[in-house]
Amino acid sequence: MTDEEQKDLDENSCNGELRNGNTEDYEFEELMGLYEHDFEGLDRLKLSRTSPHALGQFLMRLEPADQTTFLRKLSDRTAGEILSEMDSEISAEVLVLLKDLRALRILEKLEPDDAAYIVRQLELNDRDRLLGKLPIETAKIIYELLNYDADTAGGVMTPHVNKIHADWTVDESIQKLRADGAKNENLDIIYVVDGDGRLAGSVSLHQLILARGGQIIENIFDSNIQGACHANEPTQQVAQAMAEFDMKNVPVLDAFGRLIGIITHDDVIDILRDHATKDIQILHGAGADENIHDPIAYSVAKRNPWLLVNLITAALGAFVVSHFQPQIEQLTLLAVFMTMITSLGGNAGGQTLAISIRSLALGEWKSRDTLSICFREMAKGILNGIITGFVAAVVSSFLTRNPRVGIAIFLAMTLNMATCGLAGAMIPYLLHRLKFDPAQSAYIFLTMITDTMGMYIFLTLGCWFLL
Repeated sequence: MTDEEQKDLDENSCNGELRNGNTEDYEFEELMGLYEHDFEGLDRLKLSRTSPHALGQFLMRLEPADQTTFLRKLSDRTAGEILSEMDSEISAEVLVLLKDLRALRILEKLEPDDAAYIVRQLELNDRDRLLGKLPIETAKIIYELLNYDADTAGGVMTPHVNKIHADWTVDESIQKLRADGAKNENLDIIYVVDGDGRLAGSVSLHQLILARGGQIIENIFDSNIQGACHANEPTQQVAQAMAEFDMKNVPVLDAFGRLIGIITHDDVIDILRDHATKDIQILHGAGADENIHDPIAYSVAKRNPWLLVNLITAALGAFVVSHFQPQIEQLTLLAVFMTMITSLGGNAGGQTLAISIRSLALGEWKSRDTLSICFREMAKGILNGIITGFVAAVVSSFLTRNPRVGIAIFLAMTLNMATCGLAGAMIPYLLHRLKFDPAQSAYIFLTMITDTMGMYIFLTLGCWFLL
């Protein structure tokens, strides 16, 4: 028995133990503790019970030499599951460190979309070397997936799809599904194609089993296919289609309407997670693909350009303040309340910004809605400004014994929140119209408007009422 067969046998044994109630596995902190003191003491059976995600997080913290040593303790299938859970760039680096024979075995165990996810990050010479040694059919499938952009339906689909022909009988179809069973695991929906391979409809496994053996598929399948996407469609649209039509899998078509793959629900979850992560990070000017373990130089290169942009926008606020310097010197009370105006305006604009970006991402914002949305958000800003401005005016008037201070704060708060509400809606919309990501550092531009306008409005009103 080979080491690989023994590992698979061990994992099957572990699966049996899990079914019998033994769920002991490694916690992340336990893995790190054992690694620091006794790396060789890691238990193979216990490792096989641990989730690939936890093992991937552990593996990313190891030195390169230790990564390969650790993977030797695991079967090719488990090693592949771990690599597919990690950042693709790190997974590619680990794959290159392995001996070619081991790397090839791991790639063969992976689903084609997971293999392409890792191989896409390899240097061209490493990619061609490894794919050149894979079975021709396997390498061909991976190359086909690599032809699509990573953020498109074709780049994340799996070509292993259950499909039958409309002119087949039920018995013929079941025999084909049995023959492909080991390769195609998603049997909930079976897709029906015509003689040219174009998607014609679908039939459930339940319908197929209950139908008479001699019935023609054309007489029982459902021709109403909703949510099918083309290979070059962005992945975000795929996720929207799955949510809109409550689908388990999304069929992927080529330019001629032929069924070439499916995107499964677990892949869509990854898509949503990746897009959410990307939007949150670029919203504040960080790198879209940056993570906390990236090298310092890489992170600085991703973040610094937007910090320089922020420096320029902040200079506008400083210019506004310098314009009122003589008035501030006469009445330092203005400087005391200035940050309160800008801070609350920034928070109000940020609330609108979050709702606007979400609406654009989900396709809820239509062009014809733009004016009404902007007016509504401005109205919300005015009402919020009136409420918070009234409270701030009462408190500031009491503290300063000067009602004119309260009036200036009330008016400034109301006007600034109205401006921020409008800006929070318009900034992502304008970015969207200019073909940029609506979240592309929107918060930096919002801060520029909230700080500059907030300071200008308050200092102008303060001068009118207090000087």
